[in-house]
Formats: sequence, structure tokens, C-alpha cells
Amino acid sequence: MIEIRSRDSGATLLSVPAESLVGRKFRGLRLPHADFANMLLSQTDFCHATLAAADFHEALLEDAQFSSALLTNVDFHESTLTGADFTEAALINVSFHKADLTRATFRYARISGGDFSEANLREANLSMAVISGTFAGADLSGADLRGADIRDADLSNAVLEGVKLANAKVVGATLTPLQCQLVQMSKAGSATAKETLKKPNPRRAWWRLWS
Repeated sequence: MIEIRSRDSGATLLSVPAESLVGRKFRGLRLPHADFANMLLSQTDFCHATLAAADFHEALLEDAQFSSALLTNVDFHESTLTGADFTEAALINVSFHKADLTRATFRYARISGGDFSEANLREANLSMAVISGTFAGADLSGADLRGADIRDADLSNAVLEGVKLANAKVVGATLTPLQCQLVQMSKAGSATAKETLKKPNPRRAWWRLWS
């Protein structure tokens, strides 16, 4: 039996009749102040759940599902969230400080006051998300920000190598001069790629090679 307790009062919020929480379903549950710190929670399902002031710091959450969940004042600092899915989730004042979010998905998420400082977001998908908060010192190498609204985001000192920014709203975001150049290069590259796709192939059809 595993008991999920309140981080404040210590009261039992939920008793799970199992020896492991790997792959367990918490879909649609309300778990205020839940203490999941340091727990093994790979492939758990928190879709549509309401998590207020929950503690997941240093938890192992590989491939965990948080789609359409409501997370308020949740702590994920130094947790492992590789491949985690936050599609269409609402995240308010959530901390991912120094978390591993490699290949995590935040597509269409609404993130307000998020702390992604020094987080690993390599190849993460944040396309179409609306984001405010800090990414200072974060690694966004190869991340997908196409169509995202990051005008209220602080990206100072973040690694933006290979980031995809086509149609992203970036005016107003905090960027260093070098990052501004990278953003412009990325947008220019995206436009060039689109034009290349539009151009007809100049090579002659094989049946005309001898004409």
C-alpha cells in the first residue's frame, strides 16, 4: 500500500493498493498539496487532474501524462520529465528549475509565471503554447517553438541552437543581442525553407533526357 500525503498537514489524500506507482492512473483527480517528492512515477497518468501546490521535486516522471491538467504552484525542480506530455495543460507559477524536460511536449499549453531556469528542454515541443516566465540559462537546443507566444518570456542566456521559431511571437521577449541574431536567422531559415518547398523541381523528367 502506498499513501499519498499532504505536504502541509501530512494527512492521507489517497491510498494506492500497489507496490509501485509506475503507470498508475490519477486521471481527473484533485490532489491539493500532494507530496510526490522523490517518487518513481514513470508513465503515470495525471491527465485532467487538478494539482495545487503539489511537490514533485526530484521525482522520476519519464513519459508521464499531464495533458489538459491544471497545475498551480507545483514544484518539479530537479525532477526527470523526459518525454512527459503537458499538451493543452494550464500551468500557473510552476517551477521546472533544473528539471530534465528532454523531448517533453507542451503543445498548446498555457504557461503563466513558469520557472524553466537552467532546465534541459532539448528537443522539447512548445509549439502553439502561450508562455510567460523565465528560461534563463535553460537549454532549448532543437526545441520546437513554432507558433508559440513567448513575448513575456525571459530567454536571457538560454541556449537556442537549432530552435524552430517559424510564426512564433517573440517581440517583447527578453533576449541577448546574440540570441536576437539567432532568432532572426532561424526565422529567415524558416522562410527560405518555405520558398524552397514552393519552387518547382528544375530537374527534367527522365523521359525528356533524350529529347
